[in-house]
Amino acid sequence: MNDETAILPALTNDGLSAELAAAAPKKWWNKGTVVLGVAVLLMGGFLGGVQAQKQWGTTTTASTGGFPTRGGFPGGASRGETAAPAQNTTGKVKLVNGKTIYVETADGTVVTVKTDGDTTVSTAAKSELSDVKAGQSVTIEGAAADDGTVTAKSVTAIP
Repeated sequence: MNDETAILPALTNDGLSAELAAAAPKKWWNKGTVVLGVAVLLMGGFLGGVQAQKQWGTTTTASTGGFPTRGGFPGGASRGETAAPAQNTTGKVKLVNGKTIYVETADGTVVTVKTDGDTTVSTAAKSELSDVKAGQSVTIEGAAADDGTVTAKSVTAIP
């Protein structure tokens, strides 16, 4: 028997093998760690997308004739607030009936536009409401009412 074989039984008898196995590095992950890591990555991606949409996304439109809204009320008003001036509305004139214009927006919604003596109407030059014809493209600037109609401050017809 040589010296090496004499030492090996002594090591196992002393429990050195068990101590070395206990001190050996263990796997730092298991299924729970992997699932948790994937969940954190998905949540981070989702929250990053939400922030990106808030910063650079488009405004949503409700059933207010294509006007961007805040709080679900026409003109962006929330409960207890008065309607703020609406954004410009662009579309094709469907009908001019007295002091009312019916404008079809790009998404197919027909917006009722009320005009009064203070409404400015212009084409290439300052015009009257009677100069606006069905089929013309127009831009309306005014405030939206609760029923979705718009009181026009100006109507610009594009020939």
